[in-house]
Amino acid sequence: MAARGFEGRMNAGLRPVLAVLAVVSVLVPATAAEDDDRGPIADFYSYLPAAPELRLPEISIPFWTDDLKKAKRAYKNGNYERAVKLFRSASDDGNLVADWYLGHMYRQGRGVPRNDAMAYSYYSRVAEHYDPDEDDQNRLRITVDAMVRIADYQRTGAVNAGLAPDPPAAARSYLKIATAYGHPAAQYALGVMSIKGEGVKKNPQQGLKWLMAAARKRYAPAEAYLGELYWDGKIVRGDRTRALMWYILARESARPEENPEIYDRALQLESNVGEDERIEAEARAKVWDEQYPVDGVKSAAND
Repeated sequence: MAARGFEGRMNAGLRPVLAVLAVVSVLVPATAAEDDDRGPIADFYSYLPAAPELRLPEISIPFWTDDLKKAKRAYKNGNYERAVKLFRSASDDGNLVADWYLGHMYRQGRGVPRNDAMAYSYYSRVAEHYDPDEDDQNRLRITVDAMVRIADYQRTGAVNAGLAPDPPAAARSYLKIATAYGHPAAQYALGVMSIKGEGVKKNPQQGLKWLMAAARKRYAPAEAYLGELYWDGKIVRGDRTRALMWYILARESARPEENPEIYDRALQLESNVGEDERIEAEARAKVWDEQYPVDGVKSAAND
């Protein structure tokens, strides 16, 4: 019942969310020192890449309730039906983390039928709490990530949410978020849109810069897209070894449940290169990983 009632409030929440996106450009970027704690924000691609394995929090956060801990555990174990029930209970208490997860689950159809209108509404509920002066960096990360998800819907549209595609508006939203926070999902989107001329003037070179920025944060879709560009050889000079290198990195960065296609494509590329090419690709990937590790922490040898 709570979910249906919230769906009915969705349209009323659209205006403040769009207003939030309009003011992001005045924000001050967060520093890397603020990004060391993972915990409940492990799923939010915000400032540093998330760890591939979900972990319970090691820090004390007021909104990390017992229901939320149980929901996260159920989610991690693939018991999505139980997770949805517990997240809804926490959401009824006004928990933003629960709202974010419910948006995520409705967007991907985990434990519930896929419903973009519901996903958008839950993300909107989180984004409405955005405050550029928020002292709690974890809360800020969650709201910023929700704004990226909303921009995704601006870009593609969502018929059952009453949203028509608006790539120019999405590009403006991504740009503000990428500039203020360096969010890799926003950087990736700007990269692809710049290469395709989607909502912005076509500029492949600028697109590559955005993709590289996201790849340095080990954002798997950006790494995979770079792999495709080098394999295709149209935007950049074709290089099978470099293409495989990027897919090896993407496979390391990706979560199987989020991007299974990356794992399949990496195997496909590996089967289409020679042994020497594969060895060189692995060596190049190792060098990149040492410089830009998935967990955001360089090895002692690089300090």
